[in-house]
Amino acid sequence: MYKIKLAEDAAEFIRGQTQRVQRQILAKIKKLSQDPYPQNSVKLKGTNGLYRIVSGYYRIIYTVKHKEVTVLVLRIAHRKEVYQNLPEA
Repeated sequence: MYKIKLAEDAAEFIRGQTQRVQRQILAKIKKLSQDPYPQNSVKLKGTNGLYRIVSGYYRIIYTVKHKEVTVLVLRIAHRKEVYQNLPEA
């Protein structure tokens, strides 16, 4: 089982959402602890190890640190904004 870590930007985004959206996003993130590469995950082209999963109108960008057995959620944002200035893994 992988440990989940949220970058400050991702945690701040979640705090700013309604409870319904928070539950929806957190459920998706929690599933990453069981399987960091679910069937609907996509490796982002032009990045070094960044992956994306979809949660409604939102995209969750994350990387997997195998040595630390950790999934690091770097960014969560609306689908129109999420790919602008992507962080490095």
